[in-house]
Amino acid sequence: MGIYFKKPLSFNFFLVVCPPFFMKADLHPEYVESTIRCACGNEIKTRSTKPTMLIGICNECHPFYTGQQKFVDTAGRVDKFQQRLAKTKAAREAAKESADKKRKKKSL
Repeated sequence: MGIYFKKPLSFNFFLVVCPPFFMKADLHPEYVESTIRCACGNEIKTRSTKPTMLIGICNECHPFYTGQQKFVDTAGRVDKFQQRLAKTKAAREAAKESADKKRKKKSL
């Protein structure tokens, strides 16, 4: 890294002097005014390396902060899950009914 020097200040105290380090030019991205947009329509102004950011949930619509329970549906995943769950329940009911019919036939 660099050469460090110890300069005595007083008894048992030393000042560590190191050579100055400079940042490299054109290495860091631009830091600009930024807008964060939520799916609920809320906009937050801040500074970032990106001028705009799109997010799915923010503090205005998050259930933890609002106290309301809601599904955050990304690309219809919740609907797909609920449809699969309904199909599974229907299949279980049908299997249960067919098993009951077989049991009744055997007992007769």
